[in-house]
Amino acid sequence: MRRLLALVAILTTVLSLAAVPAAAAAYPVLRSVTVLSPGATTRLEVSATSETDISKVRVLVHPVGGDSSTAVDDFELVEGTAKDGVWRTKSALTVGEGRWGVDVELTNADRTLVYNDRAVIENGADTVLTEVEIGPTTIDVENTRGTFKGRLLSKASDGSLQPVANATLRLTRPDGEIATAVTGADGRAAGTTEFTKTGDAVLAFSGDAAYRPVKSAATRITKQRLKTRLSFSMPDRLIVGDKVTVSGRLERLSRDGVWGPLAGKELDLQFDLATGGDWHTIATPTTDANGNYSVQVTITADGAWTIDFANDPANLPDDYYGYELSYAGTNVRMVAYRTSMTGFNPAPEPVALDRKLTGSGTILRKMADGTWTPAPAIGTVVLQFSPDGKSWTNKATQVFDGDGSFHFEVPPVRDGYWRAVVPAGGYTEPYTSWADYIDVKYRTYMTSFNASPEPVSKGKTITVKGLLYRYRPASSVAPGAKISVYFKAAGTSTWKWMADTKTGSDGWFRKTFTASKDGTWMAKYPGSSTYLASNAPTDYVDVR
Repeated sequence: MRRLLALVAILTTVLSLAAVPAAAAAYPVLRSVTVLSPGATTRLEVSATSETDISKVRVLVHPVGGDSSTAVDDFELVEGTAKDGVWRTKSALTVGEGRWGVDVELTNADRTLVYNDRAVIENGADTVLTEVEIGPTTIDVENTRGTFKGRLLSKASDGSLQPVANATLRLTRPDGEIATAVTGADGRAAGTTEFTKTGDAVLAFSGDAAYRPVKSAATRITKQRLKTRLSFSMPDRLIVGDKVTVSGRLERLSRDGVWGPLAGKELDLQFDLATGGDWHTIATPTTDANGNYSVQVTITADGAWTIDFANDPANLPDDYYGYELSYAGTNVRMVAYRTSMTGFNPAPEPVALDRKLTGSGTILRKMADGTWTPAPAIGTVVLQFSPDGKSWTNKATQVFDGDGSFHFEVPPVRDGYWRAVVPAGGYTEPYTSWADYIDVKYRTYMTSFNASPEPVSKGKTITVKGLLYRYRPASSVAPGAKISVYFKAAGTSTWKWMADTKTGSDGWFRKTFTASKDGTWMAKYPGSSTYLASNAPTDYVDVR
């Protein structure tokens, strides 16, 4: 018999809200109340503990939800001690039809405590829920409205079913929230609610003084995430330091299969350096009413771009859980740099036709912070020539060095303009230097220069002579050329002009002077519009 009662106890025991070890309680603590038999007639069993002896156990039986009660105090200790034991009614308790709540009153030497509504004696009419409908069973973030309905019937002793009116049916949603509806005269109730999560929904009647509780089978509610898609646009050519606009549109696919704008959503725009980079957020634009986004970013280096939505819903508003992740972006995008040039100055000026024209300089590139630095070997530089400064031809091309430097050596052709150009390339924006006009002339050279005799007596005649050549397509003497003769006295540093003369038809010139002091003689051809100045040979003469 004890084993049967124990089984019944398992089925009907209601635990107290506060069950703590005896050593921790200075007052009587209720462990449990057990209704030992179903139906109208039953015994009650109370388990309790206290630091001091429990001197009295009593229960108050009342209709569920009602105030009036009947005291039952014929408990006896059947197990354990008065400090930690089980008390049971000596005789069975009989209740009327309905459901009866049980309050427990415990008394020890210090106080009396009442534990309200710790068990229910079920003698009410059985109930059933029929016509239960909960839906829709599939929802999404934009379609959360749900409905529920059911019919509550009571079962009479003859097995017939009768509607229960004015009863509250409670729908427990997957998120734990409750929606209610009250039955009409036919026992039917219907209501609306909001479904926001995946989980089970259950319609239930909690019971009252006359009717036992009942609940429906669980209805599974599944929340689907709506598909989304993103577009992404930025300029084809990216230049370091420029502010460019990144734009696009966020859309979602409705449950009806139609793509439409998704407004007011925060996106995450990220950038990853091409070398040694790590994705990091650049901006977090929000879509407008049409789902469009637009944000300005500064171009800094080669790298990839991506924008995503709902990639981190845990740190975003709850409704982001309702959408699937989407993203758009680029592969690694190469950037170009604005270029400049320093140090370019073609030379010599003028230049001999049979010699080389040189041009050197350094290519600079503009960084994102606005500074200019020597460009690495990321592009080419072209040397160009124009006879009139309008129509240009390429004369030489080279890749500038890792420090941005370049050096050209080209044969001159004719008088004209020279410039250096950085053409547009994958990494470079175009740049054109200033144009430098260079005269091209024939080279001259003086040879066989001599001042004689050496030594010479003071007052005697000194003859200065030499031969002037000019370098045309073939070398030849230069007749009729003006020659200037200079003298620098010994111990001084100043050249003094002495006389001008001309070369003869054979290219020779001769000029005589009166010897007066020791010194150095020099002759040179100053050049013309066609010919370059010659060298300036010298000869020292000792005057005695």
